[in-house]
Amino acid sequence: MAAGIVRPPLEDVEAIRMFLQEEGIALGAHLLDAPCGIGRRAIGLAESGYEITAIDTNEIGIAAAKERIPAAIANRLHLAAVPRDAMPGISAGTRFDAILCLDHALGRRSTADDVAFLRRLEAHARPGGKLILDFLNRDFFASRPRPFAFHTIGSLEQHEFRSFDPVTSALRLEWKFYERVGENLKHRTDSSAELVLLTPRDLAAILGQSGWRMVGAWGGWHREAVTADHRKLIVLATPAG
Repeated sequence: MAAGIVRPPLEDVEAIRMFLQEEGIALGAHLLDAPCGIGRRAIGLAESGYEITAIDTNEIGIAAAKERIPAAIANRLHLAAVPRDAMPGISAGTRFDAILCLDHALGRRSTADDVAFLRRLEAHARPGGKLILDFLNRDFFASRPRPFAFHTIGSLEQHEFRSFDPVTSALRLEWKFYERVGENLKHRTDSSAELVLLTPRDLAAILGQSGWRMVGAWGGWHREAVTADHRKLIVLATPAG
């Protein structure tokens, strides 16, 4: 692995790839990843054989991601930074076989903003194209009021502090990232987010207002039935027209 290349855990990319192929989105298809974060997932999917256009609002993150693109996939991975209100910011007429809208992109602003964003995505879906979203499961957080969680991602440790308001469905998350160096932890960075957690019914209504039709919701990439034990849910939608 080239120095400086950041990839998601292998099982994440493999699970997404399998989900796409089960939906008939074969290797070589053109995917839109918006928002793409720091490009971890986009790099992994491009290495799997997909052509990826990856968009995010974080200019610094996109600039860093461009520096990490392996030469072998440089012609299959296209990264750009655009303002949220313009996302995906792609020229009219560009169409994709599938659109990935992951990393809990909805619920961070108003419902009207989410509807406008999803409408812009719908304009770039090919006939029969797919929209794949993930979102945090409200029932998971409502049933688990613990304020702290711990996650390991390779050599990184993520310390998560959270608070959930069951009346407004607002979730506040704060993260501290550490890298394990020998027996010690070295602090790397902090991050935070606040969002309103949606139910599958909420999301179906928002999709309906945005020109999409929800066709399925699952408790993970392997299409498990939705329960309160799943932290994240996966939703599949197609253009309603």
